[in-house]
Amino acid sequence: MSVGGKLSFRRRARLVEASGLPVIEGGEDPPRLVTLVPEEFEQVEIEVGPGKGAFLIAAAEARPETFLLGIEAAAGYANLAAERLQNSGLKNGLLLVDNAALFLRDRMDPGSLDRLHVYFPDPWPKRRHRGRRFFNEKAPELIHRALKPNGLLLLATDNAAYAGQICRVLGASPLLSRDHAAEAELRSSPPGHGFSPTDFERKYRIEGRIIRRYAFRRQPGPAQE
Repeated sequence: MSVGGKLSFRRRARLVEASGLPVIEGGEDPPRLVTLVPEEFEQVEIEVGPGKGAFLIAAAEARPETFLLGIEAAAGYANLAAERLQNSGLKNGLLLVDNAALFLRDRMDPGSLDRLHVYFPDPWPKRRHRGRRFFNEKAPELIHRALKPNGLLLLATDNAAYAGQICRVLGASPLLSRDHAAEAELRSSPPGHGFSPTDFERKYRIEGRIIRRYAFRRQPGPAQE
């Protein structure tokens, strides 16, 4: 994203209105990750684009020792997810309205995350929009920087063309390595551990779409500032 695009996104009014909910408006100067995570949590995970919060809430319930931050660009969805999180009574989750790629790049220290979740990212199917995809040529370095040593990126998509691009970009990088064993384990794990549940998953299963799920593990190497 260009500097102009970055400023445009972060200055856009997004109307986070509901006071008292576990949601923060990033605004022009979003808070750093370290200020959002309570001291008692050593395990920290981020979900990019949590939508209505199905996975984030399931993960917070299944793994109370882990702090879950959902970064959502759409304020309406962030508020809805935050309301559902609050109603659940869980205290180990939070929603943030911001651009996730920007947050990973400039609002957290290298090696901060145990896991990064990206489920059904927008494939931006029009050719002129494909530069907006989360999984672009710069993604491996961004993900490697965010994850702790041996940390996991977990992702899912129903879009075959985008899946091909993801495997090509991530698979060609020495910074990440696909972990088939982790994929198999998480596919058979209870909800909230990885991949499931999400609202898109439920919808696409009903429609009979093929869902592709991948796990990529951070490889050794220095995290980049």
